[in-house]
Amino acid sequence: MRLGARKLNPVVAARAGARIVRRQGIDRVTMRSVAAAIGVTPMALYRCFDSADALRLASISEALERIPDPPRDGSVRERLEAWAQTARRRLRATDGLAAACLTDWPALPAGCRMMEGLLAVAADHAESTIRQCEIANAVFVYAVTRAQAERAVLARGSTRQLPAVEARPKQYPHLAALEHRFAVIDVDRHFAVGLDALLVGLLADGDR
Repeated sequence: MRLGARKLNPVVAARAGARIVRRQGIDRVTMRSVAAAIGVTPMALYRCFDSADALRLASISEALERIPDPPRDGSVRERLEAWAQTARRRLRATDGLAAACLTDWPALPAGCRMMEGLLAVAADHAESTIRQCEIANAVFVYAVTRAQAERAVLARGSTRQLPAVEARPKQYPHLAALEHRFAVIDVDRHFAVGLDALLVGLLADGDR
């Protein structure tokens, strides 16, 4: 997209950066790459952002806007579960986005929006603000870290071998008996089992 410098603004630049994030990964967001994407000089971007890091954060925040708020309808559990499933899937699709979300969310409008949405759902379950924070933070961290872990694991494929177990099965009797379970990486099932256990614990008390 070619853009005259007079039409350049922070929103246009952040959206261009977000496209780079989604297509190439966070590390490819630079003043030069964003400027090239919208047809301006790198120096022109300094009218919108005072540093490359500020542009990077704005681009990440814009990319995270594709993660919606928790649904308004349904039980607290259903709403938290729906958000976690969607967030995990969309974060996993982009290289580096989950890690950036985990560390940088307090500095990002989209990150604060996501946490605000989770806190609002938690408030429908618990009166204690401490408990609300615990619920929101636990669901947020679980979804984000699972997305990061799954991307790393699946980069090597959806199957794996356990050569140490095959060579010495008596040393690892439980793994040897369940080797077929570990040979195929079923990320969807593993995510669902973990999320179920987390929500059962988080929502065991205090329903309003």
